[in-house]
Amino acid sequence: MKITDTNYHAIVRKLITDDRKVRRGQNLQNLPSKGAGSRVRNQFVPREGCTFVGADLGQIEPRIMAHIMYTRYGDNSMRQIFVDGVDLYTTMAMMTFDLAEEYCVDKAYDPTGKFKPRAMMKTGQLAVSYDQSPASFAKKMGVTDDVAAMFFENFDRTFPSFKTMVADIREFMRTHGYVETLYGRKRRFPDYKRVAAASAKNEQRRIRLYTERKALRNKANPTAPDLAKLDRIQTEIDELSESRGLVGYWERASFNAVIQGTGADILKMNGNRNAQLCKERGWEFNASIHDEIKNSLPNADLTRESIALIDDVMTKTVSLSVPLVTDIVIEPRWMMEYGIDEWDYVNCRPLPEFANKYGEAV
Repeated sequence: MKITDTNYHAIVRKLITDDRKVRRGQNLQNLPSKGAGSRVRNQFVPREGCTFVGADLGQIEPRIMAHIMYTRYGDNSMRQIFVDGVDLYTTMAMMTFDLAEEYCVDKAYDPTGKFKPRAMMKTGQLAVSYDQSPASFAKKMGVTDDVAAMFFENFDRTFPSFKTMVADIREFMRTHGYVETLYGRKRRFPDYKRVAAASAKNEQRRIRLYTERKALRNKANPTAPDLAKLDRIQTEIDELSESRGLVGYWERASFNAVIQGTGADILKMNGNRNAQLCKERGWEFNASIHDEIKNSLPNADLTRESIALIDDVMTKTVSLSVPLVTDIVIEPRWMMEYGIDEWDYVNCRPLPEFANKYGEAV
């Protein structure tokens, strides 16, 4: 069946009432950008006489966090990094570990050679927002418990409102059963209170089951009834743990819903304005993929002025207390990317020094 503007809503209404999974084609967002996925992406080409222009929002989620920390808590620690226009994770690592920049750039080790400050910073920010323990973080990063504990302590001191921001969002969800993006879009958690209450009520039961399981496992010669009882105990532990895990998942998801949801809102608003721009100029709005929009521009329209318009769409459609940035690339085919300063706009091709960037002249 061909999906058109006329029958689209009727088809959607039918699909959402049908539990069967029906393949409707490949989702472009799921195409990997490396390996075989890269080769598949290369097969997408613009209409003849046109060229792709892709624009990707830069570090939108950390910028949203920095905005919330500044506007709600008066904490300028993360926001100032974006205002200064310096590398986010290098600067955060310098601030957190009190190290010189040479130790905090990509792939560099600290003076002791024990860990990579920038890599730890990038993963550690997520670890803090997910309430990961220092011990789990140490294992994930392959560092000692002391190094992990030092990171958590220094992070809290350097970015004092980060944990408060996460905790407040989760507490709002616990109280109200939903969270909101910065633009008022709700993500509801209708079963949270019921499941959380049941999980709390069963916590002592779960602890007793662990104790019973340990005693049975420690028996030198368990009997058949012992083994049967052990199976029943394990089944109940699994059921109770699943509910407990679901509560934790929803609490983490509530924070993600605010940050990622706000990023999605911003991209939607950018997309709406971009669609209007494309309509006015006769361009094609081909795709919205993660934090990126992709247009096809007639070669005659591919100018510095057009690039500036797309930049304005991505960075000025909404206003936060931190600047928004975008990375714009010109693509004769998807993922054959040229920077805006690598392009010959008069002849609509890469500049001579970049013509063989992908192994063949374009």
